[in-house]
Amino acid sequence: RYMWLDRFTIRNLELVHSANDNAVTLFDILDHTCTPMGARLLQKWIIMPLKELKPIEERLGMVDFFVKNEEIQQEFLTHIKQIGDIERLISKVGLQRVGPRELVALKRALIHIEAVKNLAANSKNPFLIKIADQLNPCLAIRERIERELQSEPPALLIKGNVINDGIDEDLDRLRKIAFGGKDYLVQIQKREAEATGIPSLKISFNNVFGYYLEVTHTHKDKVPEGWIRKQTLVNAERYITPELKEYEEQILGAEEKIQAIEIRLYNELMYETASYIKPIQLDSFLIAQLDCLLCFAQLADKNHYVKPTINKEKVLDIKGGRHPVIEKQLPVGQEYITNDVYLDTDSQQIIMITGPNMAGKSAILRQTALIVLMAQMGSFVPAKAADVGLVDKIFTRVGASDNISSGESTFMVE
Repeated sequence: RYMWLDRFTIRNLELVHSANDNAVTLFDILDHTCTPMGARLLQKWIIMPLKELKPIEERLGMVDFFVKNEEIQQEFLTHIKQIGDIERLISKVGLQRVGPRELVALKRALIHIEAVKNLAANSKNPFLIKIADQLNPCLAIRERIERELQSEPPALLIKGNVINDGIDEDLDRLRKIAFGGKDYLVQIQKREAEATGIPSLKISFNNVFGYYLEVTHTHKDKVPEGWIRKQTLVNAERYITPELKEYEEQILGAEEKIQAIEIRLYNELMYETASYIKPIQLDSFLIAQLDCLLCFAQLADKNHYVKPTINKEKVLDIKGGRHPVIEKQLPVGQEYITNDVYLDTDSQQIIMITGPNMAGKSAILRQTALIVLMAQMGSFVPAKAADVGLVDKIFTRVGASDNISSGESTFMVE
């Protein structure tokens, strides 16, 4: 299914890495992706070009569609830019190492995936419709994350305030105790003052016996039997009640209990999210594919690349070919000198290239290989026209020690 490239070819063509510091690779030139998983997939596509006609034509067809429909291209890009690295996010879910902020990021990504699905479904392009059919915005888990998690939670679960109000009754009650304690105490004070007829009743706190009710000696005969006297002062007496003692225990342990409940609820949500790993992984792959194809469309517009013709004939016909990396390194105003290459099995099976040092012999060899490779990746190519017969292998033994992207030939380096 894939073209065969050995490690020497990958190195000599400087596809994704270069032996020279600061050298520009083919990946550096082609990478206009919006998402990290798109960039990772592009690297794979560069070192694993296709060798079957149908999938190559599918990719070229989608790139051509985006080139001809710039408005649709921009609509897709608007949403794909917002998706982020869901491939890494969902892998962290599987490892149970995903933070609250990352789950919210996943939820937002799923919202944009739904928008991409709708755009693809309405595009009238058969390949995009096929992608739309496979995209799954996972509405159930998205809505659950939306419902249960705060919209801007902390990065770490232990920081607290992760779960929304209204999800768990105990959590809501404990939060009211921990964060709305004064209101609760005012309610108790008001209720007890009305029940006992002691208008001067007040609730206070000290470190010795916690919360207490203070009653002046004038009203001590109105104190109910259930109150427990703790302290007698010159002008007043202090009492505790079972309710106040229970409240005190609650407020002192409330934050600890809140954290335990939030951890439990968050883990339940994370386990539920883990059941969506497979569909979200597929979403990630499909979005990465779209990202790469949109990247190719942008390159075609920006760099004046053309759609190659791919066939099963033993022919290579490149008109006005350019080296995709070198042409981007030229000084402003200087144009790349284009080259034609024609090979077939009948009239021209081999070309001998001669010329002085630094004339560009290595450049045209690499340029030809890169144009074929780009065509079989499904990308448009730097040429006026290109007719490419399917290739199953590329071998190179060229410019062993040059630094072509910096204009240093084998001769100059040696």
